Amino acid sequence: MTMNRRERILAALNRQQPDRVPLDLGGTYASTVYFTAYEKLKQHMGLKHETELGMRRARVAMPDISMLDYFDVDTRLISLSPYEGGYQRDIDEDNFVDEWGAVWGKSGDGPYLNVGGPFQKPDVTLADVENHGWPDPDNPGLYRGFRERAQALREAGDHAIILNIRLGVVHEAQFLRGYAEWLVDLYRRPEMASRIMEFGSQYCAKVAENALAEAGEFIDIVFFGDDMSTQQSTVFSPDIYRKMIKPHQAEVIGRVKKASDVKVVFHCCGAIADLIDDLAEIGVDAINPVQVAAKGMDPERLKRDFGDKMAFWGGVDTQRVMPQGSEDEVRQETRHIIDTLGTGGGLVLTAVHNIQPDVPPANVLAMYDEARRYGG
Repeated sequence: MTMNRRERILAALNRQQPDRVPLDLGGTYASTVYFTAYEKLKQHMGLKHETELGMRRARVAMPDISMLDYFDVDTRLISLSPYEGGYQRDIDEDNFVDEWGAVWGKSGDGPYLNVGGPFQKPDVTLADVENHGWPDPDNPGLYRGFRERAQALREAGDHAIILNIRLGVVHEAQFLRGYAEWLVDLYRRPEMASRIMEFGSQYCAKVAENALAEAGEFIDIVFFGDDMSTQQSTVFSPDIYRKMIKPHQAEVIGRVKKASDVKVVFHCCGAIADLIDDLAEIGVDAINPVQVAAKGMDPERLKRDFGDKMAFWGGVDTQRVMPQGSEDEVRQETRHIIDTLGTGGGLVLTAVHNIQPDVPPANVLAMYDEARRYGG
C-alpha cells in the first residue's frame, strides 16, 4: 500500500511498517546541515539559491525545497517567530545575548558556544533565580504569523510538519547556570537546580500549549530535547535523572500531548540507553539522533531492547562512516540501519545529528540514494 509522506512518518513513529523507510533532512534543527557544509553540498549538487539559516546559535542551514525534493524528504520544519524584547541584544559581530539572558560567542565559521549566563557566578542565590526577568511565554512575537505559516505548509504538500520548539529543560538550566555549576547543584544545591528547571519547564510547556492552540491541527510532531549523555554514559546517575529531571520533562510532554494529538520526538546525543525506558514512560515516541557509535547504542541492541516501545530517528553514523567512509561504506551502513532499526517499522532515517563540513557531499547523496533504493 502506498502511503503519503505524513502517513509514512506517523506509521514509523507508531512502530508500524511503512511502505518505505521515511526520510528526514532539515525537519529538525538537529537533523540538518551546518552552514559551511551546506555550501559545499549545494555546489556539489549544482543548486543555486541563497542559504537560509535556522537556529542562530547552531548556525545550521534550512535546506531549500529544491534539495528536499531531490532527496525525496518526508518532513518539513516549522518554528516559532523571534521573541520580541527581553534581554536579547547583539554585543558585537561574534557575541549576543538571548532572551533568557544567556550569552553566546563564536569564532570565525565555528558554532556559537555558551560563554556566560545570569547565574554563572559563585555567589548566586535562590533570590537571584526568583527575581530574574524570565521570558514571557505569551510574548506576541513568538506567535506572529505562526498559524499562517503552518497552514501554508500543510496546503503545500503532504509532508509531516514538525514544530521545533525550545523545550530543553536541562539545556536552559545549563546555559543560565553554567554546565559544571549546574551539575554540582544537582548534588549539592538541589533546590537551586530544581527551581531553575521549574522556571524553564513552565515556560516551555506554556509556549508549546500556545503554539498548538494557534495551529495544532496542522502540526504532526513536536521536537525538542536535552543532551544528557556523553560518548560513554549519562552525565548524571539514572537515579538523579528520575528524581530531579524526569518530572520536569514529564510535565512538559504531558501538557504537549494534552494540548494536541501530536507525536513527540526527543533529541539526546550520546549513550542514553539507560534512560530510554524512562523517556518512553513519559510519552516520548522517538529518540534522535540515535548515536550508534556511543557505548551501548549499537542498533541491534536498541531494536532488541527498546523496539517495542520506542521509534528511532537518525542512525547513520557521522563520527566515522559519513566523514571518513567511502560511498560504498555509506551505502552499506545505510542498509544496516534499515535492516536493524527499520525492521517492522520504527525508523525515520537520517544522519546522526547535523551534517558537518568534514562529510563529503558525495556521501550525503549516497546515503539518501541508498535509502530510497533499498528502503522501498
